[in-house]
Amino acid sequence: MSALINDETIWYLVRSSGTVAYLFMAASTIWGLIVSSKFLKEVVPGQLSLAMHNYLSWNAIGLTILHAVLLLFSGYMDYSVVNLLVPFTGPYNPFWVGLGIIGLYLSILTTLTFYIRSRIGYKTFHLLHYLTYGAFVLSLLHSWFAGTDTAVLQITYLVTGLLVFFLTVYRVLMALTDRKALTPQQA
Repeated sequence: MSALINDETIWYLVRSSGTVAYLFMAASTIWGLIVSSKFLKEVVPGQLSLAMHNYLSWNAIGLTILHAVLLLFSGYMDYSVVNLLVPFTGPYNPFWVGLGIIGLYLSILTTLTFYIRSRIGYKTFHLLHYLTYGAFVLSLLHSWFAGTDTAVLQITYLVTGLLVFFLTVYRVLMALTDRKALTPQQA
C-alpha cells in the first residue's frame, strides 16, 4: 500500500484536485451568470438551476479543501495547518497561495448564504453574492500564478476568465437596459 501512496502520488493528487476544484469554481460562476441572465429560463426549471449552481459550488469547495489538506502530506512542500488557514504564511508563493485561501473563504461565505436567504433578505443575499466575482478572480489568480500546471492549463484559464468577463458585461448591460425600460420617460 505504501508503494501506491508515496510523495509522487500525493503530489499528483494535490495538482489534480486543485485543477478540478478550479474547473468546478469556473463552472459554478459561469452557471450562476447564465442563470441570472435568464438564458435558460424557459429550458431549465428554476429549482434545478439553483440546485445545479449549489452542487457546482460545493464541489469546488470540497475539492479545494482536499487540495489544501493533501499539501499536509506532500513531501515536496512543507505546509502546516496554520499555513493553510492563514493567508500569506505558506512556504510556497505565499502571496498567490494566500489569494487562493481568501478565495476559498469567499466561496464558502457566498455558498452558505443560500441556506440563510430568508433570514438575511434577498437584498443582502444578492449583495453578498457579488463576492463570488472576487472568489472567482482570486481562484483564477491563485491557479495561474501558484499552480504548477499553468503552462498546460493557460488556455483553460484564459477561456474561463474571458467567459466570466463577457457574461458579466452582458449581465450588467441587460440590468441597465431593464432599468431604463422601467424608468418613466420624461417629457
